[in-house]
Amino acid sequence: MASSGSDDAKNEDAGQAATFDPPFPSHHFMHGAGKFGLASLCNLDQLPPTGSIVIAAPLKIVEGSGSPVRALAIVPG
Repeated sequence: MASSGSDDAKNEDAGQAATFDPPFPSHHFMHGAGKFGLASLCNLDQLPPTGSIVIAAPLKIVEGSGSPVRALAIVPG
């Protein structure tokens, strides 16, 4: 798992991203590669640099493009 920060200014596609080509390029390229983004997770600094497993269980929202998640980490130990 790679992290680029947790505040909204570092959102995957903040600001004018809807006007880009393609619109919302981070979402376009990440989702097209079978990846997804997790935003606003806290306490990640308490995880060790390697070895943890992060589980993010989203809600199934009909025709939704996003979801809150129940996130937890399994830490080796």
